[in-house]
Amino acid sequence: MSDLSPQNCDRSLHRHLISGDVDVYDSLRDIYLGRLVNIHTQGLMLVGDVPLEEDRLYELDMHIPDEQNNKKVLRVGVDCLWTRAADQNGKHWTGFSIIDLTPHAMEEIHKLIQRWGHA
Repeated sequence: MSDLSPQNCDRSLHRHLISGDVDVYDSLRDIYLGRLVNIHTQGLMLVGDVPLEEDRLYELDMHIPDEQNNKKVLRVGVDCLWTRAADQNGKHWTGFSIIDLTPHAMEEIHKLIQRWGHA
């Protein structure tokens, strides 16, 4: 039996765990989805209370704190690849492929990884 946990899925790029609090919102419905767990320029994973639909496109706003604790909003278009229950408290893991990313957003993801990311 294979281990299909979010941490053990095969990927072409290493995702960086995020140690800071990056809140993520569905920009089209204006609802809070959860917290960013890991990211790279081709994908990301969230944990949150809202169950999302697989094979659906979303536009996400990531609220990234800067050095002065102000929030910078980074918008990315994503495709929901999978979702799984995280625990008995109603939390959900959700994995996304990034499908729409401006050059500026890519630069901001690199900055996020440099500031908050770790292996």
